[in-house]
Amino acid sequence: MKRQPVITGLGIVSPIGIGIEKFWVSALAGRSGIGAPTMFDGSKAPPECRVVGEVQGFDPLDWMPSQTARIAARFSQFGIAAARMARGDSGLDAAGIPPEHLKVSVGNSMEGHADLGESTYAAHYGGRPVSSWATNEYPAHAVTSHIAIDAGAQAQTMTFSTACAAGLDAIGWAQTEVRRGHARAVIAGGSEAPLSAFSLTFFHAAGVLSKWKGAPEEASRPFDQWRSGLVLAEGAAMIVIEDEEFARARGAPIYARILSFASVSEGAHLRKVDPSGAAVARAITLALDQAGLDAKDLDFISAHGNSMQDYDAAETAGIKLALRAHAWNIPVSSLKSMCGQALAASSAMQVVSACLTMRDNIVPPTINYRVPDPKCDLDYVPNVARVTRVRNTLIHAHSLGGSHVAMILGAPD
Repeated sequence: MKRQPVITGLGIVSPIGIGIEKFWVSALAGRSGIGAPTMFDGSKAPPECRVVGEVQGFDPLDWMPSQTARIAARFSQFGIAAARMARGDSGLDAAGIPPEHLKVSVGNSMEGHADLGESTYAAHYGGRPVSSWATNEYPAHAVTSHIAIDAGAQAQTMTFSTACAAGLDAIGWAQTEVRRGHARAVIAGGSEAPLSAFSLTFFHAAGVLSKWKGAPEEASRPFDQWRSGLVLAEGAAMIVIEDEEFARARGAPIYARILSFASVSEGAHLRKVDPSGAAVARAITLALDQAGLDAKDLDFISAHGNSMQDYDAAETAGIKLALRAHAWNIPVSSLKSMCGQALAASSAMQVVSACLTMRDNIVPPTINYRVPDPKCDLDYVPNVARVTRVRNTLIHAHSLGGSHVAMILGAPD
């Protein structure tokens, strides 16, 4: 028997706030979390490498025992914290779910490279001892394992490494497991900590970082005429997904029903994006068909919007191709304008933001949208949050290599 998956808990660690309420206040205020790096010295790096979306004020000891904090890589620490928030928000720990019916799925693309991997390399080449925990904490699956151990989950654990869409892919897999009755509940989301002088250098070499010459907080400007690249960021977002019937029976808060999940690939190029937006449109159309909805039923689009010229234009084209005349009537917003591009964590952050949008019927703005681009001519909710009725939300994420993922959330009845 198929079941209806619902979201009952939210947790987030972001450049604009730790915890859903601090995050949400900042998002609605259009507050940027982008600035100069403080975790490393960027003075000798190219100018494009000196602008990041850093999480401020994070103390791992607020969320985990000192023994765990001492060995866990930063991306694992973020994931543990966000998962604990989501579990607490949903009341999951008191729900009486047998451990063998609780699963975990997490998206991550750069694992412990920045903080643990680089220090290990330096130790090795400097003739110093290498940490005995490096082999455990470096892999992408480390964060998934930490979350499962912390929650006492004894069912299947999955890690997705599908770049920027990995968080949404992990949530998509989780909702499928609940829908099929293969899990009573799943903790799912994305976590990333990719910030270091070295990692920024190779993003710079790829030519994808923002070339903005003005204030750092204005560097990420999705859909704006003068956008010039992404701003690399860090953070984590986790949610609890469970069967609606079980959630209602135990009186759990319900933020949203997950109506559909679709994933497609352009199958064309590792870096370039199809300017026609055809793959974007296919993903959106599949998600609408699965949800049994029409374009006119959508009230809000949480866009990938990474502030790259070609990606934003292709995403806009795909939305218009899929939704036709209705595309211009639906508010579109990019969280990356405030949080930057936190890779796998970004798409999971979009899910958290979408749930709060439907809870409060307020759409967060796309900040730094100043000069309209003829190729990007939709309603991007520029600079100021908007009060509007939101019942159905479309979330779109795009990964390196041409993967496009679309998910539709519906407000609870």
